[in-house]
Amino acid sequence: MIARVLALALAAVAVVVAVLALRTDHRCAAVQDEAGHAARGEIAGLAREAADRCGDPRNEAWVIGVASLRGDRAAATALARRMTRSSPDDYLGWLGLYRLTGDRHALQRAHELNPRAVPAS
Repeated sequence: MIARVLALALAAVAVVVAVLALRTDHRCAAVQDEAGHAARGEIAGLAREAADRCGDPRNEAWVIGVASLRGDRAAATALARRMTRSSPDDYLGWLGLYRLTGDRHALQRAHELNPRAVPAS
């Protein structure tokens, strides 16, 4: 009887976790979609929302790319710097920071974290 109750409780926790994960993915996708067609002045705010809503650095890197392509390098740089603080062991923030600012230390750190994807110089 106790085993069934524990199994039921575990299943309930799994459902709650799955629902929350889907909600987070949806919120992140919504920010990415908004960034794709937002006015230039709105991109900085969307970059901050992406940092808050998206747990995967690849999603934040996408918003950095959009901000950079749309001409808002300040927002892109701010998000890249935030990525290096929140995920210091992920190479994407460091690589983005290098590409936006030319910071050789950022390139070196990106290379240390992923030498196969990032050239040494």
